[in-house]
Amino acid sequence: MNTATTSDTATTTTTRAGADPAPALSPSALLSDLGSREDRARGFGKASSLPADSIPLLGGAPSEDLLPLAQIRHAAEDLTADPSALAAALQYSQSPGLAGLRDWIGRREGAEPARIVVTNGAFHGLSLLFDALLDEGDAMIVEDPTYPLIFRDLQHKRPRLVPLRLTERGFDIDALEARLVAGERPKLLYTVPDHHNPTGYVTTPAERARLVELAERFGFVIVSDNAYHSLGFDGPSLPDYPLGSDRVVHVRTFSKVLGPGLRLGWLALPTWLVGPVTRLRANQDQHSSVLVQAIVERVLGAGSAAHPAPGDGPLAPRGFDAIAARARTAYAERFDLVTSILDAQVPGGIEVVHRTGGIFAWVRVRDERIDLAAAQRVARERTGTDAVLGRYFFWEGADGGPAAGSGTNPADDRGALRVGISHLPPERLREGAERLAAALSDPEARG
Repeated sequence: MNTATTSDTATTTTTRAGADPAPALSPSALLSDLGSREDRARGFGKASSLPADSIPLLGGAPSEDLLPLAQIRHAAEDLTADPSALAAALQYSQSPGLAGLRDWIGRREGAEPARIVVTNGAFHGLSLLFDALLDEGDAMIVEDPTYPLIFRDLQHKRPRLVPLRLTERGFDIDALEARLVAGERPKLLYTVPDHHNPTGYVTTPAERARLVELAERFGFVIVSDNAYHSLGFDGPSLPDYPLGSDRVVHVRTFSKVLGPGLRLGWLALPTWLVGPVTRLRANQDQHSSVLVQAIVERVLGAGSAAHPAPGDGPLAPRGFDAIAARARTAYAERFDLVTSILDAQVPGGIEVVHRTGGIFAWVRVRDERIDLAAAQRVARERTGTDAVLGRYFFWEGADGGPAAGSGTNPADDRGALRVGISHLPPERLREGAERLAAALSDPEARG
C-alpha cells in the first residue's frame, strides 16, 4: 500500500492512495462545489442536456455575425508587424493596464486615467470590489430582481443582503431610505442601471440622483455594473452614476460589443479605492493580458496605438461606438422579431414592459394558466429550446422570505421568462422563438 506521511511533534497524518481528498479543500472551494442542490449561487438552476439540434434562447453573448472580426484581425496584423510593439506585448506590464487603453477609457468615463483599472472582464472587476469592500456579515443592497451570477462570488464573502425592490415603475427608494434612517448601514449597493438584466429597466435620472444622495449621506458605495450601456436601442444611454461622487464605482466590459473571449473590462474608481484595488489585483494575477490589451487599443484607436487599418477594402464600422451602433440596431430588430412571434403564437399573448436595449427580453405571459416550469420541461424535452425562468432573478424566497412563485412578486416563475435575443442570427432566433411558443402553447404547460 502506498502511503504519504507527514509528522510534527503532535500529530501524524497518513493518506491512503486513492482516498477522498475533499477534507483538504478550503471553505471557499467547498462553497463552490454545490453538487446537485438548487442554490442562488448556481445562477439559473440545474443544468439540462439538450439535443444537438436544439436552439436554446439563453445566451448573453454577442451574435457571431456582429463580432468585429475584421477589425480584430487587422489590429492583430498591425501589432505583429511591429517587432518592438509585439515584444512589449509579450512582457510583464503594470497592474492597472496599458496607458493608451486607460487614457481612452478615462476620456470615455470623464475621469483621470489614474482612476482606471483594466480587468479581466466585469465579473473580475466585481470580485475585486467585493474583496476590497466586504467582510462577512456586512450589509449589501441588491436589486430584486437582479443578475444572479454575482451570488457565485458573494457566497465567499457571506454578506447580509438588503433587497431593493424593482418593479416595472422603478425602485422603492422610500422603503430603502426608511431602513437607512432606522439604522441600516450597508457597505455597498449593487445595480445594473441601463437595460437592466433581466427586466430591461433604465434607472431614471431622478432615481440615480436620489441614490447618490443616500450613498453620500449614509456612507455606502454604489457599484454600477453597466455592461449594456452602449446597447440602447434608441441610441446612447443616460449618463451613468456621476464619478464626481467619491461613493460611485463604474464596472464596465468590452465583452458585449467586442467579444467575451477577450476577457477585458475596467473599473472607474474613486481615488481612495484605487490603491487598495490595485494592490489586490497585483497580488492575484498582476495584470490583464498585455497582448489582448494591445490589440484592443488598436481596435479602439486608443492613444499611440491609433493606426489606419491595412487596405483590403473598406472596413465598416471602425471604432467602438460604430461597432456598438451596428450591434444595437441589429439587437433591436431581433428583440422585436422574438417578441412579436411570442405575442402572436402564445395563448393570450405576452407582455414586455421595457423595450430599452441590451441583449434580453423580459417576457410575461398573459395567460395565468401557463405554468412556465412545465413549459420549460416541454421545451427541453420535445420542442428543442430553453429560456430562463423568472424566479431565478429574485432574491426574495432564497433567504427566508416568501418563496418565489408565492404571488408576492409581480413577475414570479409562473409569469416571467428571460429570453436571450443577441446570440443567434435572425433565422435561428425565429425558429427558436417558434419552438418556445410551441412549448408555451402545449397542453402540458397548463398548471
